[in-house]
Amino acid sequence: MDWTIAREDDTLVLSPEGDLDVANAAVLRQVLQQIVDRRDCARLDVDMSAVTFLDSSALGVLVAARRAADAKGITLRVREPGPMVRMVLEVTNLYESLVTG
Repeated sequence: MDWTIAREDDTLVLSPEGDLDVANAAVLRQVLQQIVDRRDCARLDVDMSAVTFLDSSALGVLVAARRAADAKGITLRVREPGPMVRMVLEVTNLYESLVTG
């Protein structure tokens, strides 16, 4: 998994690429935790446009990161989910809370 982090005003955008699965969920968790712990943004967007696969372990990381961000006053949202990611979010009833909520 590769990723980039960019700043857009008071928003940090994390853009992972490739598969988000059990093999790299721990890395994703660590990156998200470091961003949230620094508290140097009001909003954290996870741009999923280049993600080709999302499994339950990575999905759990996103949900936990959302809760951690909320606790620190940071809005975390998933941005630009491709068809595969969108399907996973819709099937798990997380689309509304992670993308639009």
